[in-house]
Amino acid sequence: MTVPVDFQAFASRAAASRATADMLAAGLASALEESPQAGASLVVSGGSTPGPCFAHLSTRPLDWPRVSVVPSDERWVPAQDPASNEGLIRRQLLKGQASQARILSFFREGIGAEQAPKLIEQDLSTLPQPFSASLLGMGEDGHFASLFPDFTGLPEALDPQGAAKCITVQTAGSPHVRISLTLSALLDSAAIVLLVFGASKRRVLESARAGGSGYPVEALLRHARCPLSVMWAP
Repeated sequence: MTVPVDFQAFASRAAASRATADMLAAGLASALEESPQAGASLVVSGGSTPGPCFAHLSTRPLDWPRVSVVPSDERWVPAQDPASNEGLIRRQLLKGQASQARILSFFREGIGAEQAPKLIEQDLSTLPQPFSASLLGMGEDGHFASLFPDFTGLPEALDPQGAAKCITVQTAGSPHVRISLTLSALLDSAAIVLLVFGASKRRVLESARAGGSGYPVEALLRHARCPLSVMWAP
């Protein structure tokens, strides 16, 4: 059964980022308290939007050595590459209090991108499930993670009951092959937070919420089985 979307509008991006960090920290703290042996898991997106949220979250006094961080998606490049989401997450989130958290690397040396999903799924199976919290972003084309509208495998990737948790993504608009979690993987979260900035993206969200938009994010809004909060600022 789907759940209502909690849409929250903020006066500034700074305020939205702080509130999002509060929400994620609360989810992690709850998971750590409930599962003192297993720990907690956090899915996070890349891009420029979550940076201020990461800065706030990294200062929170959590038991970070028991937190596993999972990228929602990744370009098939090493962490040292400027295009790497892992590299961004390490620089912006895994610092200060959060420096002792562990991160699941999607890129693997010595293999092709098409071989990575099965290996990543094996690693995902060892982490606390459902994910304690998932932070996602959204593009102006309505994509989240690396589930782009022009991806030929999009219908399967957006299947809420799909068996695949991780897939290889190649689109004409991206210079890099990508690895992405699927909708079914992301729905296996205790809570999902979608952090979105700007008037144009709000229009995309409103269209997706109305239905029939064709935007990938519509599937996320329609099929969410856990609390889903949209944090928006101009």
